[in-house]
Amino acid sequence: MQLTPRILDDAAAVGDVVADLIVERMSVVGDRPFLLGCPSGRTAVPVYTALARRAAQGADLSRLVIVMMDDYVVPSDDGGFRIVDPAASYSCLRFAQEEILQPLAAAAASAGMAAPDQIWTADPDQPAAFDDRIAAAGGIDLFLLASGDSDGHVAFNQPGTPRDARTHLVELGEATRRDNMDTFPEFTRLDMVPHNGVTVGIDTIARLSAEVVMMLIGEHKRRAFERITAAQEYQPDWPATIVTECRGALLLADAAAAREAS
Repeated sequence: MQLTPRILDDAAAVGDVVADLIVERMSVVGDRPFLLGCPSGRTAVPVYTALARRAAQGADLSRLVIVMMDDYVVPSDDGGFRIVDPAASYSCLRFAQEEILQPLAAAAASAGMAAPDQIWTADPDQPAAFDDRIAAAGGIDLFLLASGDSDGHVAFNQPGTPRDARTHLVELGEATRRDNMDTFPEFTRLDMVPHNGVTVGIDTIARLSAEVVMMLIGEHKRRAFERITAAQEYQPDWPATIVTECRGALLLADAAAAREAS
Protein backbone atom coordinates (compact mmCIF):
# COMPACT_ATOMS: atom_id res chain seq x y z
CA MET A 1 0.00 0.00 0.00
CA GLN A 2 1.47 3.33 -1.03
CA LEU A 3 1.44 5.77 1.87
CA THR A 4 0.57 9.45 1.77
CA PRO A 5 2.95 11.33 4.04
CA ARG A 6 1.89 13.94 6.53
CA ILE A 7 4.37 16.81 6.38
CA LEU A 8 5.02 18.80 9.56
CA ASP A 9 7.16 21.86 10.16
CA ASP A 10 9.97 20.36 12.19
CA ALA A 11 11.11 17.61 14.54
CA ALA A 12 9.28 19.11 17.52
CA ALA A 13 6.00 19.05 15.62
CA VAL A 14 6.53 15.39 14.76
CA GLY A 15 7.24 14.66 18.42
CA ASP A 16 4.07 16.39 19.56
CA VAL A 17 1.86 14.54 17.07
CA VAL A 18 3.26 11.14 18.02
CA ALA A 19 3.18 11.83 21.77
CA ASP A 20 -0.46 12.84 21.53
CA LEU A 21 -1.20 9.66 19.57
CA ILE A 22 0.45 7.51 22.25
CA VAL A 23 -1.52 9.19 25.04
CA GLU A 24 -4.75 8.84 23.08
CA ARG A 25 -4.20 5.16 22.33
CA MET A 26 -3.27 4.43 25.94
CA SER A 27 -6.47 6.05 27.16
CA VAL A 28 -8.67 3.47 25.42
CA VAL A 29 -6.90 0.15 26.07
CA GLY A 30 -8.09 -0.33 29.62
CA ASP A 31 -5.92 -1.64 32.42
CA ARG A 32 -3.61 -3.85 30.41
CA PRO A 33 0.01 -2.96 29.59
CA PHE A 34 0.55 -0.78 26.51
CA LEU A 35 3.50 -1.96 24.44
CA LEU A 36 5.40 0.81 22.67
CA GLY A 37 8.04 -0.31 20.18
CA CYS A 38 10.96 2.10 20.46
CA PRO A 39 14.13 2.91 18.56
CA SER A 40 17.16 4.52 20.12
CA GLY A 41 18.97 7.32 18.33
CA ARG A 42 18.07 10.76 17.07
CA THR A 43 14.81 10.32 15.21
CA ALA A 44 12.49 9.45 18.09
CA VAL A 45 14.03 11.79 20.68
CA PRO A 46 11.43 14.53 20.01
CA VAL A 47 8.72 11.96 20.74
CA TYR A 48 10.25 10.96 24.06
CA THR A 49 10.71 14.62 25.02
CA ALA A 50 7.11 15.46 24.16
CA LEU A 51 5.85 12.36 25.97
CA ALA A 52 7.65 13.43 29.15
CA ARG A 53 5.87 16.79 28.91
CA ARG A 54 2.54 14.96 28.69
CA ALA A 55 3.47 12.97 31.79
CA ALA A 56 4.32 16.18 33.66
CA GLN A 57 0.90 17.48 32.69
CA GLY A 58 -0.79 14.47 34.28
CA ALA A 59 -1.06 11.90 31.49
CA ASP A 60 -1.16 8.41 32.98
CA LEU A 61 1.73 6.46 31.43
CA SER A 62 2.07 3.93 34.24
CA ARG A 63 1.09 0.99 32.01
CA LEU A 64 3.63 1.85 29.30
CA VAL A 65 6.08 -0.92 28.39
CA ILE A 66 9.14 0.17 26.41
CA VAL A 67 9.93 -2.54 23.85
CA MET A 68 13.34 -1.85 22.36
CA MET A 69 13.78 -2.84 18.74
CA ASP A 70 17.49 -3.63 18.74
CA ASP A 71 20.86 -3.41 20.46
CA TYR A 72 24.52 -3.99 19.74
CA VAL A 73 26.00 -7.34 20.76
CA VAL A 74 29.57 -8.52 21.25
CA PRO A 75 31.07 -12.01 21.55
CA SER A 76 30.60 -13.67 24.94
CA ASP A 77 32.94 -16.02 26.78
CA ASP A 78 30.80 -19.05 25.91
CA GLY A 79 31.15 -18.53 22.18
CA GLY A 80 27.81 -16.80 21.68
CA PHE A 81 26.87 -13.15 21.96
CA ARG A 82 25.83 -10.80 24.73
CA ILE A 83 24.33 -7.34 24.66
CA VAL A 84 26.97 -4.64 25.06
CA ASP A 85 27.63 -3.25 28.53
CA PRO A 86 24.58 -1.11 29.48
CA ALA A 87 27.02 1.51 30.79
CA ALA A 88 28.31 2.12 27.26
CA SER A 89 26.97 5.33 25.74
CA TYR A 90 25.96 3.47 22.58
CA SER A 91 24.01 0.80 24.47
CA CYS A 92 20.37 0.84 23.37
CA LEU A 93 19.38 -0.47 26.80
CA ARG A 94 21.20 2.48 28.40
CA PHE A 95 19.37 4.78 25.99
CA ALA A 96 16.03 3.31 27.02
CA GLN A 97 16.82 3.68 30.71
CA GLU A 98 18.31 7.17 30.63
CA GLU A 99 16.67 8.85 27.63
CA ILE A 100 13.17 7.36 27.76
CA LEU A 101 12.26 5.84 31.12
CA GLN A 102 14.04 8.16 33.56
CA PRO A 103 12.60 11.40 32.09
CA LEU A 104 9.14 9.82 32.06
CA ALA A 105 9.53 8.71 35.68
CA ALA A 106 10.69 12.16 36.79
CA ALA A 107 7.85 13.83 34.92
CA ALA A 108 5.27 11.44 36.34
CA ALA A 109 6.59 11.99 39.87
CA SER A 110 6.30 15.77 39.46
CA ALA A 111 2.64 15.29 38.56
CA GLY A 112 1.98 12.87 41.41
CA MET A 113 1.41 9.99 38.98
CA ALA A 114 2.73 6.44 38.91
CA ALA A 115 5.64 5.99 36.52
CA PRO A 116 6.28 3.29 33.90
CA ASP A 117 9.08 0.94 34.87
CA GLN A 118 9.37 -1.80 32.22
CA ILE A 119 11.89 -2.16 29.40
CA TRP A 120 11.89 -5.26 27.22
CA THR A 121 14.93 -6.25 25.17
CA ALA A 122 15.74 -9.30 23.08
CA ASP A 123 18.03 -12.02 24.43
CA PRO A 124 20.73 -12.68 21.82
CA ASP A 125 20.90 -16.32 23.00
CA GLN A 126 17.19 -16.81 22.22
CA PRO A 127 16.20 -14.03 19.83
CA ALA A 128 13.06 -15.69 18.47
CA ALA A 129 11.66 -15.87 22.02
CA PHE A 130 11.24 -12.09 21.85
CA ASP A 131 8.51 -12.50 19.22
CA ASP A 132 6.82 -15.10 21.40
CA ARG A 133 6.87 -12.76 24.41
CA ILE A 134 5.42 -9.90 22.38
CA ALA A 135 2.73 -12.12 20.88
CA ALA A 136 1.79 -13.52 24.30
CA ALA A 137 1.25 -9.94 25.53
CA GLY A 138 -1.14 -9.22 22.65
CA GLY A 139 1.34 -7.57 20.32
CA ILE A 140 2.87 -4.12 20.11
CA ASP A 141 0.22 -1.42 20.32
CA LEU A 142 2.28 1.20 18.51
CA PHE A 143 5.70 0.78 16.95
CA LEU A 144 7.85 3.84 16.30
CA LEU A 145 10.00 3.36 13.21
CA ALA A 146 12.86 5.20 11.53
CA SER A 147 14.75 4.57 8.30
CA GLY A 148 18.49 4.40 7.86
CA ASP A 149 19.88 7.36 5.94
CA SER A 150 21.89 5.56 3.31
CA ASP A 151 20.72 1.94 3.19
CA GLY A 152 17.13 2.01 4.47
CA HIS A 153 17.72 -0.27 7.44
CA VAL A 154 14.88 -0.41 9.96
CA ALA A 155 15.93 -1.48 13.43
CA PHE A 156 19.09 -3.41 12.50
CA ASN A 157 17.46 -5.18 9.54
CA GLN A 158 19.98 -4.92 6.70
CA PRO A 159 19.29 -4.63 2.97
CA GLY A 160 18.34 -8.07 1.72
CA THR A 161 16.54 -9.09 4.93
CA PRO A 162 13.73 -11.51 3.99
CA ARG A 163 10.14 -10.47 4.57
CA ASP A 164 9.50 -13.34 7.00
CA ALA A 165 12.43 -12.53 9.33
CA ARG A 166 11.71 -12.72 13.04
CA THR A 167 13.91 -11.31 15.80
CA HIS A 168 17.44 -12.43 14.99
CA LEU A 169 21.16 -11.83 15.28
CA VAL A 170 22.60 -9.81 12.44
CA GLU A 171 25.97 -8.76 11.06
CA LEU A 172 25.82 -5.03 10.51
CA GLY A 173 26.81 -3.65 7.12
CA GLU A 174 29.18 -0.76 6.67
CA ALA A 175 26.41 1.68 5.69
CA THR A 176 24.44 0.98 8.87
CA ARG A 177 27.58 1.28 10.97
CA ARG A 178 28.46 4.60 9.33
CA ASP A 179 24.93 5.91 9.96
CA ASN A 180 25.39 5.06 13.61
CA MET A 181 28.62 7.03 13.78
CA ASP A 182 26.39 10.10 13.46
CA THR A 183 24.08 8.82 16.19
CA PHE A 184 26.87 8.22 18.70
CA PRO A 185 29.58 10.90 18.41
CA GLU A 186 32.17 8.92 20.36
CA PHE A 187 32.40 6.63 17.32
CA THR A 188 35.18 8.61 15.68
CA ARG A 189 36.32 5.68 13.53
CA LEU A 190 34.31 3.00 11.78
CA ASP A 191 36.24 0.24 13.53
CA MET A 192 34.85 1.46 16.87
CA VAL A 193 31.28 0.56 15.88
CA PRO A 194 30.24 -3.00 16.85
CA HIS A 195 29.87 -5.41 13.95
CA ASN A 196 26.84 -7.31 15.27
CA GLY A 197 23.43 -6.69 16.72
CA VAL A 198 20.18 -8.31 17.76
CA THR A 199 17.07 -6.92 16.14
CA VAL A 200 13.36 -7.40 15.75
CA GLY A 201 12.66 -8.81 12.31
CA ILE A 202 10.73 -7.43 9.38
CA ASP A 203 7.91 -9.86 10.13
CA THR A 204 8.03 -8.95 13.83
CA ILE A 205 7.21 -5.36 12.94
CA ALA A 206 4.50 -6.11 10.39
CA ARG A 207 2.80 -9.07 12.06
CA LEU A 208 2.96 -8.08 15.71
CA SER A 209 2.13 -4.35 15.55
CA ALA A 210 -1.38 -2.94 15.68
CA GLU A 211 -0.11 0.44 14.43
CA VAL A 212 3.20 1.86 13.28
CA VAL A 213 4.53 5.38 12.77
CA MET A 214 7.44 5.91 10.41
CA MET A 215 9.24 9.19 11.18
CA LEU A 216 11.60 10.90 8.75
CA ILE A 217 13.30 13.98 10.16
CA GLY A 218 16.04 16.15 8.69
CA GLU A 219 17.67 16.76 5.32
CA HIS A 220 19.64 13.54 5.61
CA LYS A 221 16.36 11.60 5.37
CA ARG A 222 15.43 12.89 1.90
CA ARG A 223 16.48 9.71 0.13
CA ALA A 224 14.53 7.66 2.64
CA PHE A 225 11.50 9.89 2.07
CA GLU A 226 11.72 9.35 -1.68
CA ARG A 227 12.10 5.58 -1.39
CA ILE A 228 9.33 5.05 1.15
CA THR A 229 6.75 7.35 -0.47
CA ALA A 230 7.31 5.62 -3.83
CA ALA A 231 7.02 2.08 -2.45
CA GLN A 232 3.84 0.03 -2.59
CA GLU A 233 5.13 -3.10 -0.88
CA TYR A 234 8.18 -4.38 0.96
CA GLN A 235 11.40 -3.87 -0.98
CA PRO A 236 14.25 -5.92 0.50
CA ASP A 237 16.91 -3.48 -0.70
CA TRP A 238 15.30 -0.78 1.51
CA PRO A 239 13.93 -2.59 4.59
CA ALA A 240 12.11 0.47 5.97
CA THR A 241 9.57 0.01 3.16
CA ILE A 242 7.94 -2.64 5.37
CA VAL A 243 5.83 0.26 6.67
CA THR A 244 3.75 -0.10 3.48
CA GLU A 245 2.62 -3.56 4.64
CA CYS A 246 1.85 -2.66 8.26
CA ARG A 247 -1.56 -2.18 9.82
CA GLY A 248 -2.49 1.33 10.89
CA ALA A 249 0.58 2.81 9.19
CA LEU A 250 1.28 6.53 9.49
CA LEU A 251 4.14 8.27 7.68
CA LEU A 252 5.32 11.54 9.22
CA ALA A 253 8.08 13.75 7.85
CA ASP A 254 9.35 17.19 8.63
CA ALA A 255 9.74 19.80 5.92
CA ALA A 256 13.47 19.23 5.63
CA ALA A 257 13.09 15.52 4.89
CA ALA A 258 10.24 16.07 2.44
CA ARG A 259 11.91 18.85 0.44
CA GLU A 260 13.04 17.79 -3.01
CA ALA A 261 16.72 17.12 -3.18
CA SER A 262 18.52 19.75 -5.20
